Amino acid sequence: MATTNAATSYLERRILDYLFKNDSLSFATPGNSIYVGLATAVPNAENGNITEVNIVTEDADYVRQQVTAANWKQSVTTAAVAIGASDTSIILADAEAFPTSGTVVVNREIITYTGKDGTATADANGAVSSSTSLAVDGNSGTITVGMVVTGTGISGTVRVATVTSQNALVLSSAITISDNTALTFTGTSILTGCTRGASSTTAAAHSVGDNVISDAQRVINDNNIEFPPSSGVANYTVTHAFVADKDFASADVNGPVSGSANVALDGNVGTIAVGDVVTGAGITGHVTVNTVTSQNAIVLSSSVTLADNVKLKFDGSNMLFVGQLDASKLIASGDIFRINASNLSIELK
Repeated sequence: MATTNAATSYLERRILDYLFKNDSLSFATPGNSIYVGLATAVPNAENGNITEVNIVTEDADYVRQQVTAANWKQSVTTAAVAIGASDTSIILADAEAFPTSGTVVVNREIITYTGKDGTATADANGAVSSSTSLAVDGNSGTITVGMVVTGTGISGTVRVATVTSQNALVLSSAITISDNTALTFTGTSILTGCTRGASSTTAAAHSVGDNVISDAQRVINDNNIEFPPSSGVANYTVTHAFVADKDFASADVNGPVSGSANVALDGNVGTIAVGDVVTGAGITGHVTVNTVTSQNAIVLSSSVTLADNVKLKFDGSNMLFVGQLDASKLIASGDIFRINASNLSIELK
């Protein structure tokens, strides 16, 4: 068994360029799909151009695998509470995919942070009836402003608004709970030790719902996803991995093409669009779709020579992550390609 991290440090400063083209924020929405793939070379990673394993002689289904994104998260969320221009802690909706320290971008401001808050527990010290004031005792851990409070009788998202002391709190909304109710205070979505206006940006106030983006993107799934190659896969060596939005099409050449950019097609699957990268037997270099007269008649960016019935692939994906493996890996029949939780990694067994 061999495990390699797929570029946990590679292209960290370029990842945002891939991530938010064409509203790729929707990648993390349940029901959306992504493709995870392997590549033999990345000649121009910053433009998102990838030369994949030769899909004519190798197994195309293994090169790209479609994964439903219902359980996936990215290092992007929103502000759960308005952020003041001088706040040194910022409260987010969900920071699970954020590293324990790092850098985030909110609108045009860059903010560095040194930690994420923890958790605490305490018991209600006296019954509470439709009030935001809460007395507690039996504390374990430190309660801080912004922590989410949960326990029997509490519904919705209730946060700590004020910490008068560790035994006297004010909550963001009124609650009704019994005496001695066990309470949990969760602050793992609070970024602490924030330096505002980093990298010569300007510290500013930000509203609830503003996007908060980490510059150390990770793809997290709560359960490992793995899938075997389809039958007939040949041996090949890969050096890179990538994640892409679902935006692929294919079609067959309808009649031979000799030194022309005009190509007739049939047998279409998916929708071909201007700008799609075209690959297939007879296609060399970086060839894209210039004009879509119809789904059965297109004009390419350069002249090609193609045999009748050659299958062409049209890649309109927006690359979300392109990463170099720690070491090249030989993939053979029977290997399993696994996406592991916590970060994007490749495991072959």
